[in-house]
Formats: sequence, C-alpha cells, structure tokens
Amino acid sequence: MSTRIFTCLAVGFVLIAGSASHAQDVQAILSKVADAYKNAKSYQAQVTMTETSQEGGRKRQRTSTMSTKYKAPNKMATIIQGEQSLQVYSNGETMYIYSPKEKEYVRMPAPASLAQAGAGIGSGDPSQIGMQLQMLFASNAKKLADRTLGGKPMFVIQSTQTGQSPDGKSSTQMTATALIDKATHLVRQIIITGTRSMGSEKISQNITITFASQQINPSLPDSVFAFRPPAGAKERKPPGPGGTTPPR
Repeated sequence: MSTRIFTCLAVGFVLIAGSASHAQDVQAILSKVADAYKNAKSYQAQVTMTETSQEGGRKRQRTSTMSTKYKAPNKMATIIQGEQSLQVYSNGETMYIYSPKEKEYVRMPAPASLAQAGAGIGSGDPSQIGMQLQMLFASNAKKLADRTLGGKPMFVIQSTQTGQSPDGKSSTQMTATALIDKATHLVRQIIITGTRSMGSEKISQNITITFASQQINPSLPDSVFAFRPPAGAKERKPPGPGGTTPPR
C-alpha cells in the first residue's frame, strides 16, 4: 500500500516538475524576445497575413501584406495592401492615415511616442511585439518541439484558451502558436486558430502572420516617413467633436 502511494506521489511530482519546466522555458524565450526588440532605435519589416474563416459551408480566405518602418520615438511608415488597404505615416510632428480606396486621408498631431499609440504589429515601436506575446502566452503556455522555417531552426511555443457562455449554449477555443528564430529571438510566425460552437453550428477562423524579413536598427532616412497626398485625395476631419470617422 505504501509503495503504491509513493509511486503515485512520485509520478505526480514528475508531472508538476515537467509543467513548471515548460512554463520556465516559455518565459525564458519570451524574455529574450522582448530583449531582442526593446532596444530598437529603428526597425523595418515585411509581413504577410492570411486569414481563413469558415461558417457552415461558407469558406473565405483573404491575404494582405504589410511593409512597416520605424524610427524612435515617433516616426513610422506602414503600408498595408489587400482587401482593406491602408497607409499610416508619422514624420514626428504630424500623423497621416490614408485610404487608397476612398482616396481620403486624415491628419492629426503625431503622438510623442509610438509606444503609447497602441500595441500591434505595424503600430510603430517594435518593443510592443514582445509585450503582445507576453499577453498572448500569459497562461497555459508550453514549449513544443523545435521546427524549421525557411531553413532556420525555430523555438515553438503554444497556448490554448477555452471558454463557455454563462448559459452554457456556446463555447470558444483559441490556440496561439509562435515560431521564434533560435539565433536572433525575433518572431518569425504567429498562428492563431479559433472556433466557436453553438449547438450544431460552428464558426472557425485561422490567422497566420509571417515575417518575411526584419531588421533591427537599420539606417532609415527621414524621407521615408514623409507623406504627400496623391493628386485628387481629399482630407477629412479626424474623429472627435465635430469631426468624422477616419477613412475605412
């Protein structure tokens, strides 16, 4: 009897120790990712995002590309091309948001720091990428077996979150996976898969964000952050009292 109890306790200890080790591994990797981005005085990247959604028999896929450049503390040039094309420029004094489809732009004072403008890939300060990953893999994160991407070895971390509505009629599940370059600790790919079930109805969505290239502290002339409204483009008032919403 005592031998069986000892064996169960030993197995339990191994499982707990293994789980703690996974958590430590993930946090160690994320800490190095944050370090890789946090001292960037300038940054540029080429990114592709593919989104696939399915509801019943209807399936939809769309792909967009993004080119982003940044210089501390508040200069940026981000161009998104796809179904919803958008251009965002900040020359350090003025920020412009331009919609090629609508041929309209809004103009507003540039924030003192793009780190304060909101997190997100393409939002400016790349230090926000590390913060986003910390939030995305805050709980239930584990380290998976290494993979290769573009011929380079990658760390792989993954987190799965589940939830249920208060009435129990619907449930959700989201799995986030990040591939991180083992040599540079830069993020190379983020895959987010989510499903929502309501009885026999199921909605699924998959988003894959791939960094085709990234450079930390490249030499970027101020001219790349200048915006000149194209011929025929109209200026709209920024959102706020008496203003309108920015171009879609």
